[in-house]
Amino acid sequence: MDLFADSPHTALPSWLRPVPATRRLRLLLAGSLLALTFTVAEVGLPLESPTHISSAAAATSTVAATSTVAATSVSEAEPTWVSPVPAMEIIEAFDPPTEAWLKGHRGIDVLTVSGEPVRAPAAGTIRFRGTVAGTATVSIVTDSGHVVSFQPAKSELKKGERFAAGEEIGTVGKGSHCDESCLHIGVWAAQGDKVYIDPAGFFGQEESILLPLSRKPAKEPTGDSTTSGAGAWGGHRNGRIPAAAMCTLDSAPGQMLRCDAQKAFDRMSHAYEARFSTPIYVTDAYRDYDTQVILKKRKGRMAATPGTSNHGWALAVDLGGGINSFGSAQHQWMRANAPKFGWIHPGWARLSGSLPEPWHWEFYGHE
Repeated sequence: MDLFADSPHTALPSWLRPVPATRRLRLLLAGSLLALTFTVAEVGLPLESPTHISSAAAATSTVAATSTVAATSVSEAEPTWVSPVPAMEIIEAFDPPTEAWLKGHRGIDVLTVSGEPVRAPAAGTIRFRGTVAGTATVSIVTDSGHVVSFQPAKSELKKGERFAAGEEIGTVGKGSHCDESCLHIGVWAAQGDKVYIDPAGFFGQEESILLPLSRKPAKEPTGDSTTSGAGAWGGHRNGRIPAAAMCTLDSAPGQMLRCDAQKAFDRMSHAYEARFSTPIYVTDAYRDYDTQVILKKRKGRMAATPGTSNHGWALAVDLGGGINSFGSAQHQWMRANAPKFGWIHPGWARLSGSLPEPWHWEFYGHE
């Protein structure tokens, strides 16, 4: 037992020793802080709701705390980016290494042809243009705080120059590590350690494009129209419609449709968001004639003859985010609800059709 001398004649236990006023105050404050610590440990601080925090940012920060090369996915993030090339087709998926010195695929490769335009996936600025290890490279910083790199790619824009979502920022260059011409896309957070993120989710491509026949739905929804209303209008030619004659989708920046189709689509996207907590992801809407020519070169007989695509009438869309998979909850929702908003899945694009494309939808205008 610790004792102290209260007087030359008295010895008292330490806990009976008089405490000066200033020390009593310090002890009181320390006790309050200790009690608060225990309370936080049990119930937690009143933090901002997780629904206001980006899934991609949360996953990135978690991984970055442990490794600079371990990668994360944004499959739970809301995909809102414009696809950098139309009819984006991933030919090599994200497969990063667990350590910086190991071999891996730190992005995705999408099928392209040399010289085709590269669109800005989101609003931002040019971060770099030049060569990296002998390969033409363009990288950007999005307003959301992500770096996106493209290889091989060239740009006439200067470092720091701003652009809007969907705006042309460069072209696909020559040379590639793919067997076919391709564009490599890498994504990581602009702040913190360089942790690679799977770009596919940002572009609504986290779902498979086609399900095997063994996973064909037992019964497809029936009763909705299969006849498209897409065709000539306003005296315009296919793929040569002026921007002034169309409207930009509120739910998909950078994508344009005929104005009545745009209004109907945005209403549908709002209803879809109430069900799935994210707007409908649009990979492609209007395609001008030059884009149709590029797609014909890239996809051959699988692409429409330039000047005939329903996308060229600004009355068709290609969709991702799960809608691009037969049998998914998102696809089934579209089949059941899209006709209420004047949009249909044409018969030829259905699973039993001549060219199954779960992602392709057209406006027929009968709401």
